[in-house]
Amino acid sequence: MSRSARPLASLPPVERARSLDAYHRQRTPGPWGRVFRLRYLASALRRLGAGTEPVEALPVARPEAGMVSVTFVGHATTMITAPRTRLVTDPLLETSFYGIRRAQEPGIAAEDLDDVDLILITHAHRDHLSRASLRRFPRAAVLVVPTGCAPLVAGLGFVEVVELAPGRRHDQGDVEVTAVPVRHSARRGLGDYRRRGACGYVVSAKTPASDGPRQANIYVAGDTGYFSGFAEIGRRFQPDVALLPIAGYEPIELRDEHLSPLDACCAFEDLRARILIPTSYGAFPLGYEPLEAPVAWLRQLARERDWARADADQRVAILDPGHTVHLRMHA
Repeated sequence: MSRSARPLASLPPVERARSLDAYHRQRTPGPWGRVFRLRYLASALRRLGAGTEPVEALPVARPEAGMVSVTFVGHATTMITAPRTRLVTDPLLETSFYGIRRAQEPGIAAEDLDDVDLILITHAHRDHLSRASLRRFPRAAVLVVPTGCAPLVAGLGFVEVVELAPGRRHDQGDVEVTAVPVRHSARRGLGDYRRRGACGYVVSAKTPASDGPRQANIYVAGDTGYFSGFAEIGRRFQPDVALLPIAGYEPIELRDEHLSPLDACCAFEDLRARILIPTSYGAFPLGYEPLEAPVAWLRQLARERDWARADADQRVAILDPGHTVHLRMHA
């Protein structure tokens, strides 16, 4: 059994955080920092000259009552489709970011873009709040942003912009969106260092049924470091699906605000969710680790925890851009 496997699961969240820090420091010792920097530079230079792989993104139909669909679009962008509401999170649809070419196109069909009712922004960083990408959505869609972020989207023409602080809620159609805390900075950067809010969201898709109301809870992390708040979110919301980022963890300082695959597995256990869908990987190099490393490590961890089986109580669903998981709501 790997040192990164089960012993951490039995620890309280605060002790687990200390153990995770110690493990990652042992895994990436200081003298290797120069090697990691060169590795990142080589990865970024390869992306400058490489093309973007095309993706076939088929339209995702509105599901029947009692169902909800979760689509991985790419990077931190996901699409959640309920019978009456289609929403996207942190849309980044450009094929380059600061001159670095995207590895794969975003996986979302044009007709689905035109059908979006609700957009959720988790924080102000430019790869999560992209004004260029927001311009591609219907202005009738409601735009939900953290506190202090409304001025960044002013002038884009959206009919309604809602600022949510952690603990506040927005109801629309058949979904209820609750903002929850994260461990992440809120400054936009590159000349704009004003303090703004950052949050994750729990999206509760609901529907009436003959045997009583049904719902499915989907946790959207955006970007976050590992923190004890995952356990509280799990107790309060009991999410069915956890959308957790897994890249940008080397050098170790990046883990203050990002999850490694091991951090994401521990967060998944704290949340007590049923399905882990990884995000924020495979599109752009976010840290010193190779572009393919986060998924490879997550697959290893899933095998160690026996999460790779389709019939497991907890499981990992690694989706290619444009691929979708369909979930049945529960009583």
